[in-house]
Amino acid sequence: MINYLNRKIINLLIIIIFGFQCYIYYSNQKPLTENFSKKKITVENFSSIVLSNSGITKIGSEKLNKVDDNNIYLEGQSYLENKEYKIYGKNISINLLKEVSNSNDPVEVINKMGLLKAQGFKNLDYDSKIFFEGEVEFVINK
Repeated sequence: MINYLNRKIINLLIIIIFGFQCYIYYSNQKPLTENFSKKKITVENFSSIVLSNSGITKIGSEKLNKVDDNNIYLEGQSYLENKEYKIYGKNISINLLKEVSNSNDPVEVINKMGLLKAQGFKNLDYDSKIFFEGEVEFVINK
C-alpha cells in the first residue's frame, strides 16, 4: 500500500513538473508578428559604392535610412561621387530603381568645369541630367 501511494505521488510530481516546464516554454516564446522586410534599417557614418546602369557611384552620409527596397535616404551631410561629378549636400533621397536622387537642401557640385552651388537638385543619373533648384552660382575653373 505504501509503495502504491509513493508511486502515485512520484507520478503526480513528474506530471506537475512536466506541465510547469511546458508552461515556461510556451510563455517564453515570442510571437513572430513583425514583418522583417518592412523593418526600418539605419546605418551611421555610411560609405559605399553603388553599381548602376550609368556606372559606379560612391555614396556616403552621416546616417543612411532604408525607406524600402528601392529607396534610401542619406540624412545629414552626404555625398554622391562618380567619374563625372561630385555632389556634396544634406538630406539626399535616392530611388535605386529609377536611378534618381534629389535634395531640397543646399548642394555643391564639382566637375571638370568648375564649382556649382544651388539650393537643391534632382539628378536623373540614367539620363545623365542634373536639374538645379533656387539660386544657382557657378564658378569656372581657370
